[in-house]
Amino acid sequence: MSKIFLLALIASLLYFFVKSLFKPIQKPAQTPHYKKSPVEPATEMVQDPVCKVFVDPKEALSMEYGGMHYYFCSEACAHKFKTQMEQGGVK
Repeated sequence: MSKIFLLALIASLLYFFVKSLFKPIQKPAQTPHYKKSPVEPATEMVQDPVCKVFVDPKEALSMEYGGMHYYFCSEACAHKFKTQMEQGGVK
């Protein structure tokens, strides 16, 4: 009984293998359409002079010092910048 089952299993596996060899290769029905992603952000980013992180000027903290406008990512960077400028310049 087990020999018959084993032969049936081998025969069915062989049948599906041979059948797959003669199956035609199908081409995709349509060419895929890819969405274009925006390459650049909507606004120009500015760099924090202390930690060098780029931030959106609309959301960043800002300070005018010596006729120049500076943008910061956090209160800590703004405070550190102000302290450094009072001591003689940014390091």
